[in-house]
Amino acid sequence: MFAIIARIFVIGAGVFLPIACASVPVTSLPKLAALDPTTMDASQVEVAVRAPDDYDLPEDAATLVLSVWQEEGDKTREELFHLVPVPDAPTRFLNKRAKAGFMIHRLHIHPKDAPRMDDFRAHVLSLKETSGQKRLSISVTTRPCLKHGISPFKDPRIAIYLRPEQDEDYFTLVKERKISIEMPDGDVRYCAAD
Repeated sequence: MFAIIARIFVIGAGVFLPIACASVPVTSLPKLAALDPTTMDASQVEVAVRAPDDYDLPEDAATLVLSVWQEEGDKTREELFHLVPVPDAPTRFLNKRAKAGFMIHRLHIHPKDAPRMDDFRAHVLSLKETSGQKRLSISVTTRPCLKHGISPFKDPRIAIYLRPEQDEDYFTLVKERKISIEMPDGDVRYCAAD
């Protein structure tokens, strides 16, 4: 049996800021618990990030990290996948979460990472028959950049949504939370000039 743990991080300028469990809505907990790593095709997983219009998510600014831990031998295997934009129109769920002054970025695992994802899934399936406890951990990280000409003194409010399969809709993974964009050296991460 697998226990599912969701760890969600919003990175403002490279520093991990764990978001409190209270940021995961109670209504989303059953959906997280229902994720079955032995049947889930993580290549179908999509993430959506709602961020203020003053911020952008450049390439490699969002990642999905999957890790599986098994009690026997205290072993962990982790895979990090950089997320790329999904070109399709927003879903009904995401349209309902649209807000003036915000943009929703739809993301998924790059198709070139499919073999690595298949290998990870095969590893998870191989653990089904092993004894002892197992845990699957899902982490989402975002690292927004500030557009030029925008005041760096207002921290963004970010919400994260998860879509486990294409025939399902998103659910809220992290309620809207304010994050700091200040880097450890005190600078702000600006988007690259066009």
